[in-house]
Amino acid sequence: MAMLGFAGIPTASAASSSAVYQTINYHGYEIQVPASWPVYDLAADPTRCVLFNRHAVYLGTPGADQHCPTRAYGRTEAVLVQPEPSSVSAGAVELGPDTASFSGALSADEATVHTVQFTAPGPGVQVTASYGTDEAGIRAILSGARMTAKTAAKAPVVSSPQATAGTSSASASGQVAGQVAGSGSATPVKKAATSSGLSAVQGQGLGIDTCTVPSAATMKDWLASPYRVISTYLGGANWACTYGDFTPGWVGQVAAEGWKFIPIWVGPQASCTQLTNTTVIDPANAAAQGEAEAASAVAAAQQFGYGQGTPIYYDMESYSTAAAGCSQATLTFLGGWTAGLHAAGYLSGVYSSAATGIADLASQYTNSAYQSPDDVWFADWNGNPVLVNPYAPQADWQGAIMHQYYGDHYETWGGDTLQLDSDVVDAAVAGDADASAGGQATITDEPAAVSVSPGGDGGTTQLTIQAGPRLSAVHWRAEPPAGVTVSPSSGIAVLSGNSQATVSLHVTGAASLASGRYAVPITASANGQQVTETFLLVSNGSSIATPVVLYAADADSMAIAQAEAQELALPASNLTGDFETAWTDAASGSDLVIAVGTAASNALFHNACGWTNPAGEAMGHTPFGYAAVPLQNGAGGVFEGADGSNDAATRAMSEQFAQYAMAGTVPNDSADQPLGSITPANTCLGSPDVPTQ
Repeated sequence: MAMLGFAGIPTASAASSSAVYQTINYHGYEIQVPASWPVYDLAADPTRCVLFNRHAVYLGTPGADQHCPTRAYGRTEAVLVQPEPSSVSAGAVELGPDTASFSGALSADEATVHTVQFTAPGPGVQVTASYGTDEAGIRAILSGARMTAKTAAKAPVVSSPQATAGTSSASASGQVAGQVAGSGSATPVKKAATSSGLSAVQGQGLGIDTCTVPSAATMKDWLASPYRVISTYLGGANWACTYGDFTPGWVGQVAAEGWKFIPIWVGPQASCTQLTNTTVIDPANAAAQGEAEAASAVAAAQQFGYGQGTPIYYDMESYSTAAAGCSQATLTFLGGWTAGLHAAGYLSGVYSSAATGIADLASQYTNSAYQSPDDVWFADWNGNPVLVNPYAPQADWQGAIMHQYYGDHYETWGGDTLQLDSDVVDAAVAGDADASAGGQATITDEPAAVSVSPGGDGGTTQLTIQAGPRLSAVHWRAEPPAGVTVSPSSGIAVLSGNSQATVSLHVTGAASLASGRYAVPITASANGQQVTETFLLVSNGSSIATPVVLYAADADSMAIAQAEAQELALPASNLTGDFETAWTDAASGSDLVIAVGTAASNALFHNACGWTNPAGEAMGHTPFGYAAVPLQNGAGGVFEGADGSNDAATRAMSEQFAQYAMAGTVPNDSADQPLGSITPANTCLGSPDVPTQ
């Protein structure tokens, strides 16, 4: 009886068979595959997801925006044939110019990820073939290939099913034990130096998990979303998707727009997994297997610019903790994974079900003999974006935990729809360390305070955002209290290096707005981290009591103080030009005195003019300090100096100090020098008695 290959496809020594197969001819490259395999033309359907966990043939270049399921695991026999790229990975296998048949030995890299990839320059194609348990079957397909033409690209040709003699027989398992570096890619990745600035940064906020990354264009559109962290699958024997648009260039562009990344590796699963078509852990070799997977993941991470220090998360899907020995083997494997990553200078992360993998890891958290991961990512689809879970004690992995709280669903932002899982993040991720260090963007000026009557229109005020030296996607949001409306209430400013954006904020009051003063917090974030905060002060009514006193010691500064008092609805008693009054208010500790202008600051700090003072201190010696940040209440002997270099700066500083003081907050603008930190000169300026009206 004739020897047969996979699914009845004749091997080189086969005679005839009765099995049905089809002949595929693309770009001058011809193979025979089972007639039951679907054939997809990617040029005609660029959103088709290329998956290696189902039998299929894909012809053409995978699209940049593939519509992939969020979860696709395992490998089986499938083939992707695409035009030969202009450049291929270092060390990639290349056939001779007059052949299309591949029959060489698999490298340990290919055996690890159950994927064969080579180029055939004759027909001008690159072939990626995956396999599960039937390495011999996929080899039969590849060794039987032939070159039909050395021609330019042409439309895919699929022949009609034909009958062939013989019957199929199961082939032997093709699993190979070799474990070395490899990305498991379905498309080549150029080697890239880790000079992109990507390293470990603290990720906070919301994230998304997609099997194949969206295109760079879609990622830019999704800046309209609340998400700022995205998974990036590096490979592994049980990752069924392809890279799509994922390249070092994609990483650099998307990182510059403010995104952070969760690098993921999908290698062998627990020996008691319920997933099909998956490579599993060998309990007898679990530790070494985990270390080898770490080496493979590091090699793949480096191709995309994820340098030393970045975390790589292992995807360990749910398994049965009741199966004898399964939990222990899985823990041993994950301990090896952590050890391997640490040896290479990377952080270790693990994704798993809260009730299985995370619960098992938590049981070992205080075991000093066990190599626990640095960060964990638990799946519990309860729809609640919180970081606490009964299977992950709060004392464990503080600031190093993520929660996948919402499973497979669709969301649309910026006009683009993605299929995704949703996550809440407070853990190490990969990002641009320079951009994440803070100070890259600030709100430079306090929005001018506004007064609004019930049901009235308070007009507009301006929000000014200043970018740092790097490209920034700055997200700002105003959170007005009930009764106050700010429009727009949020937005995005994409700023080039050191540029500014000005946003007009329109304020209205509800008919039921009670008399009082209302603080509207405005926060701005860049690269997923809050970088600055300010607020808009809205008042309804006049002469609202407050412990803030404005003191001016010269005519120009008094004009500024009067304008500020009107905007802030301060009563007349909270504005003074009298030195003794300002002294008494500051010394009492019941009021925060804001010295408007250099003369007032010099007077309170040094009393250089020798004005009469209640404490009887000699000229140049007073008991007052000069606060670097505003205080909500006076602290006895402390005042705030708003002494700008010109009238405009003095006006901005006095307004900012007064607004912050009345709102009970402290500024965190990323200024080079804290406001109010310049010591006043010991110089007599102005007059001790400036009229308040």
